[in-house]
Amino acid sequence: MDNVPENLESVAEFEAPPSPDSSYAQALLGDEDFAKEPVAVPPQLHLTVLGSENSEEAPSSPKPQHVVLNHLFIEKGWASQSVVALGLTHRFQSKYVTVVLYKPLKR
Repeated sequence: MDNVPENLESVAEFEAPPSPDSSYAQALLGDEDFAKEPVAVPPQLHLTVLGSENSEEAPSSPKPQHVVLNHLFIEKGWASQSVVALGLTHRFQSKYVTVVLYKPLKR
């Protein structure tokens, strides 16, 4: 059985009304907004795969905290290193997949 309305004019009654233009208005940022110090990073975000040491003894990594899932992390190399690392941890069912991409920095 098909669910096709016979009277198409009656379907228009159920359409959502358009949003008012005022709901899209946003004031531009001023100089005082850029003068403020940025907010502190939550301490949980410092506990990432990029910030941990590689252990040859451990067969598997510990379960990542939920706050670091699906966030892209970047770590630039120190003065002696010319590499940048990008890391992302994703959960699939009960498994965790971490991808780390290393890219050389252009100097």
